[in-house]
Amino acid sequence: MKSLKTWSPGWAPGMLGLWLSLGCGAEQVPTPEPRGRVMQQVSSCAGPSGALCGFVTPAEAGTAGSGNSPAPHVVVRPTSPSRAELIVYLPGTGSQPADILSTAYADRDHTLYASAVSKGYRMIGLSYQNQPSVRSLCSDSDACFLATRRTLISGSVQPGSAVTSMDKADAILPRLKALLLYLRDTVDPAGNWGSYFTQPACTTDCVLDPAKIIVSGQSQGGGHAGVIGRDYAVRRVVTLASPCDAMGTNGAWASWTLPPLATAPGADRYRGLIARGQAGTQENRDACEEAAIAHWAPERMNAQWKLVISSTGLCVTDPHECVGRDAQLYAEWLELWP
Repeated sequence: MKSLKTWSPGWAPGMLGLWLSLGCGAEQVPTPEPRGRVMQQVSSCAGPSGALCGFVTPAEAGTAGSGNSPAPHVVVRPTSPSRAELIVYLPGTGSQPADILSTAYADRDHTLYASAVSKGYRMIGLSYQNQPSVRSLCSDSDACFLATRRTLISGSVQPGSAVTSMDKADAILPRLKALLLYLRDTVDPAGNWGSYFTQPACTTDCVLDPAKIIVSGQSQGGGHAGVIGRDYAVRRVVTLASPCDAMGTNGAWASWTLPPLATAPGADRYRGLIARGQAGTQENRDACEEAAIAHWAPERMNAQWKLVISSTGLCVTDPHECVGRDAQLYAEWLELWP
C-alpha cells in the first residue's frame, strides 16, 4: 500500500553551445509520423507492447570514447509517435539505461519507458560516464558541482571541475547528438529523429534543439538534467530522487538551482518525484530526499513534486531506486510528461 503527498508547487553556455541551440522558441504542433516496423542493425529489447525498442551501443553510434562507459543506449518509440518532443533519460551513478526495462518490479508495459510511450513520446535512455558520483567528487565545494556536471555533460573540462580529464565521446551531449544521427541515417529512418536538430537534414555542424527535448534522470542523472535545464530552455526537466547536491559538512544546498535558469522555474517546466519506504513503524528515507525537496523549492526550481510513501515492493528496501523502477509508481510517471 502506498500513500501520496499531493503535488506541491513548489554560465553562459560556453562549450555546451556547440551542441544545443539557445532559446526555447514556439511550441510546435506534432505532424503525422511515418510508420516504421523495425529498427535495423541493432539488437532488440523487451520494450512496451506496440512500440519499437532497440539497444544501440555507444561504439555503434561512433562514440566508444574511453571504453569505460560501454553500456548500450535504450531507444524506444511508438510505431507512430503522436508527440513532437523527445524524452531523454539519464541513469544514476553506476546504473545503465537497461536497468529500468522489464524487471521483477515492473512488466514491459509498466516501466518508466512505457509511461512515455503510452503518451506518444519517443524516449532514449542514454549511457554516459556516470561514475563516481558527483557528490563524492565535490564534497564541500559549491562551485565544483556546476563545473563538474558541465564537464560530464559537454565533455569539455570546465574550470573548477573535479573531473580534470575526460574523453568527449563519453559525455552526455556528444553521445546524444551522435545517437540521433545514427538513428536518423542508419537505424530508424522512419522515426523522424532528425527533427531534434535545428536543421533536421543537417550533415555538418548539427545543433540540437532544446525546445523539443524533455530531459530527465534519476540521482546523478537527475542532477545533470537540472543543469541542462539551467543552461538551456528545454521543454521540461524531470528529476527523480534528485538533485542531491549539498555540501556534506555544513548541510548547505548547492547554489546552481537558484535563478537565473534558462528553463523558467515553475510547475510546467520542472517536475520531481521521490519515494520513501515504510515497514511498520520504521521509515526508510532516500538519502537525497531533503536535498531534492530543497532544490525543488519555490525560490529555486519551483517544481511540481510528489513524495510517495510505500510499504510494498522495492520502495521498502531501496526508495532511491524504487522511484524509477517499481511499477507501483506508474501513475506518477505518467504525470511527469506533458
